Amino acid sequence: MKRVDQLRIRQDDEIARLMTTETGQAEYWRRLDEQCNQSPLIELLEQSLRLEGDVIECGVYRGSTTRLMGRSLRQRAPSKKLFACDSFEGFPQDRILDADLGPFRFRFKIQRKFRHASDVPQRLFQFFDTYRVNGYVVKGFFSDTLPKLKPRRYCFMFIDCDIYESHLDCLNALYEQLVPGGIVVFDDYAEPKWPGASRAVDEFFADQPVKLERLASGRKALWFVRKPLATEEAAPMPERVRRYG
Repeated sequence: MKRVDQLRIRQDDEIARLMTTETGQAEYWRRLDEQCNQSPLIELLEQSLRLEGDVIECGVYRGSTTRLMGRSLRQRAPSKKLFACDSFEGFPQDRILDADLGPFRFRFKIQRKFRHASDVPQRLFQFFDTYRVNGYVVKGFFSDTLPKLKPRRYCFMFIDCDIYESHLDCLNALYEQLVPGGIVVFDDYAEPKWPGASRAVDEFFADQPVKLERLASGRKALWFVRKPLATEEAAPMPERVRRYG
């Protein structure tokens, strides 16, 4: 196990210890509030909460973003559901394509990533129960689980699934269910270490009247699409988004 994974597990163990007492629960809730106030992702999420529909995350790993979104929803839109979707076993091994490879990005290395998460569903169940978050864990590969969630409406989607095929699985299954004005955020877009993510997003939106936007806030810029309203005039796609068209 890599050191970064060991560190994340130790952090989760600390959270679990905090949640054993009421004082610790209050302290962790306060920490989450501080993180939410500094998060550009939560800024976009909260812009979406006035719309109808639920919230879905595709690519959970250790659940740090899930807990942030759960904190925001509990405070601002407690009736909305939060779906946390992941295999919690790493990538589907036969769906890592050449599009996902690059300098020092070998197939065998990608195949081993994000496999240390079998304990995460139970941790998230505890978090949802403790703080009365309307959250659900959806375990399995996206190609199997997402079609089963239909029909449903979403106001916000967070896609953090790294590889080409998984991005297309998510967009093909979910984008039609995003309400007009709703936002879908792509955590891995324009990330050199995940070239398949950019390619999948560019290809999916190549012939659609949307504009890929960039929020340059915090340590990492976020790329997102806001689904056009029915009355909006079609916006031209920026040149970089057409490159795979």
